[in-house]
Amino acid sequence: MVATSNDKSGSNASLDFEPISGSDAFREASGRVIANARLQLSLMSVKLDGRVYASETFTNQLRNFILDHRRARLRVLVHDPRSAVQQAVRLVELGRSLSSRIEFREVPADIPALQEEYFIADERSLLFRSGPDQLEGRYYDDAPMVARSQLKAFDALWDQATVAREMTALGL
Repeated sequence: MVATSNDKSGSNASLDFEPISGSDAFREASGRVIANARLQLSLMSVKLDGRVYASETFTNQLRNFILDHRRARLRVLVHDPRSAVQQAVRLVELGRSLSSRIEFREVPADIPALQEEYFIADERSLLFRSGPDQLEGRYYDDAPMVARSQLKAFDALWDQATVAREMTALGL
């Protein structure tokens, strides 16, 4: 669960967040997450909302991150790979072309679908929303405690997940 404090007093600087609303704001904040990353990006989504993750700008930012950082990696965890392929074709194609650095996994069917979605840069920045259809969320620019907590939950699911075949197979 992501912290919700927005106290600007400085005593809990790692809990400060910026409210995000609308697809343009989400795309802009996701670009900021990518810009903050140095080694790893982790994306947890139900179906890779096309309003946020299907834009050419988003995939170009990801491509640049992956190619500019020698050991960079993107891990994408989805609940519904079929919908994800339809929603974010550019992202899936990028993953197919850079398969050694971008990995897609599917949450096992026996795990109830989580509604929250998040995008984490290293253990530092985080873009969070509590539901896959909502365009209301929070962006944490420099919140290592919050990002680490969310990354721990991500890693636990990642370890149980299987390769999302729909997202890695070449469509011939």
